[in-house]
Amino acid sequence: MNSTSKIAAAELKGASAEELKNILGRARAKKGMFEGDMVEGELEIGQVSSSINNILPAAAIVAEIWNEFNQEKNRLCQL
Repeated sequence: MNSTSKIAAAELKGASAEELKNILGRARAKKGMFEGDMVEGELEIGQVSSSINNILPAAAIVAEIWNEFNQEKNRLCQL
């Protein structure tokens, strides 16, 4: 049984926050994000979703990032 299933089953049984913490263990984000372990690790996604104000094509997003990079690079070069 994977961790997601274990947590879902525990929640259905009314597990306490402490019991859920014990199931999750420690360093799960590190295992998922830095070690690529998708069985014992976890990924944290969605935290910035509330900051999205509009949906743009990928090319527009890349162009915006590139322009911001160049502006900041130019600013730093002038220091």
